[in-house]
Amino acid sequence: MNNREVWATRVGLIFAAAGNAVGLGNLLRFPSKVALYGGGAFMVPYFVALFLIGIPLMVLEWVIGRYAGARGHGSMTGIMGSLFHHANWARVLGSIGVAIPFLIVCYYIYIESWTLGFAVLSLLGQMPPPTGAEDYKQAMQPYVDFYKSYTKPSTVAIVFLVITLLVNWYILQRGVVRGIELTAKFGIPALLLMGLFLGVISLSIKGGKGLEGLFYIFTPDLSKIGDPQVWLEASGQIFFTLSLGMGAIATYASYVKAKEDVLKASLWTAGINEFVEVVIGASIAIPAAFAMFGALAVPELAKEGTFRLGFMSMPAVLMALPLGWLLSAVWFFLLFIAALTSSLALTQPLVSLFEDEMRWSHSTAVNVSMLMVSVGAFLSAFVPSFIDEVDFWAGTLMLVFFALVEIIVFVWIFGTQRFHRELTRDVFFKVPLWLVYFFAVVSPIFIFILLYQWGVLQLPKVLANTSLEVMVARFFVIAVLVLLAFLSVESKRRYLSGPHL
Repeated sequence: MNNREVWATRVGLIFAAAGNAVGLGNLLRFPSKVALYGGGAFMVPYFVALFLIGIPLMVLEWVIGRYAGARGHGSMTGIMGSLFHHANWARVLGSIGVAIPFLIVCYYIYIESWTLGFAVLSLLGQMPPPTGAEDYKQAMQPYVDFYKSYTKPSTVAIVFLVITLLVNWYILQRGVVRGIELTAKFGIPALLLMGLFLGVISLSIKGGKGLEGLFYIFTPDLSKIGDPQVWLEASGQIFFTLSLGMGAIATYASYVKAKEDVLKASLWTAGINEFVEVVIGASIAIPAAFAMFGALAVPELAKEGTFRLGFMSMPAVLMALPLGWLLSAVWFFLLFIAALTSSLALTQPLVSLFEDEMRWSHSTAVNVSMLMVSVGAFLSAFVPSFIDEVDFWAGTLMLVFFALVEIIVFVWIFGTQRFHRELTRDVFFKVPLWLVYFFAVVSPIFIFILLYQWGVLQLPKVLANTSLEVMVARFFVIAVLVLLAFLSVESKRRYLSGPHL
């Protein structure tokens, strides 16, 4: 008998799912990519990718998650296994969909701890004071130095990492309804309010010069629209922003009620995420930098990456404003909430594997999961290049590969007619069968092109680096894949043997 939790309310479900998707990529990565890759021209491939791979994969994971959840499965190990009579190969293949979110959360939660640390330090008046310099490099230098000293890592950074791990552990221990759902009910509205507030502040800097910055980043550079790199970056952003190809959405969908409208839920999830990204994310960091440092600084800041934009340029801007310490705290608390809702979602597939398949108690499943996450988080803190290396394998290559696997398995092997029946059950709109066939052909082609670009063109460059730190990261990735593959096979016996231990 299936005694798994289900989301208590539809609002809680939507906010939790939105929190799954909304993260640091919406507020930091997206505006940097738009500014760097053609402004409005970037948005053309962005929306093409959204409709050809983003929404179809979002709907697919919701549909298959509801289907598997009704049968007692929440992790990709159980979901894949249930479709093929728990064949070992299917469970091992599904274990990749548990490994990906776990590997991502190992470094993501460390970055999340920075946001909490910077927020608290801002409130305590520990951020560097503004320099008053007009040159953006001089204005940012104290914040660059502060960032580097904090992330060495410093003692303070480790303290906030431990606190962040404990916050995630506590919420996950409370379960789906009293933990994740309750956090999302408060967190997502707070995130939206803080985001809109900071958006207004950023756009109004220097008499509305920030608004010019918004127009600046969305002014199309049509010379870049035919650049394959722009299409690659825009499509990659869709994967990152919607948390696709990693099984986390399917895990959340496995906790819905039997007659939940998963089509509506998937569209709400994508809609809230896109609002946070395209409206709020675009209105804060880049416009603020434009207003304070000028148009010439924006491409340089975008080129230097999301960490520089979020942890160095934004404090330099906000601290120069009245009540800068408070504005800086609001900015970093905004990032912390966005990161927290995502880290919970990234850890839940591993919890579900232990709870549903290994038949462990919820408390044991969470304890072991967070212990494993803690190991990865401390490696992220102390091993140079660990974050970048694991991000390439789990956050880029494996993610796109598994998205392709999902379409092949859940549509073609599961059966298009069978998938269509599940898709059109208890939904507000009956998606026509021809549309399923269309996306079942077009989306894999699109994804295969991405896989070729990342796997074939970038893989040799990545493999050329054989430093000790990089090899440690690769060993960790391989060890996680092997461990979860073993547990997926071992869990078959435990799952079929009976009740929870």
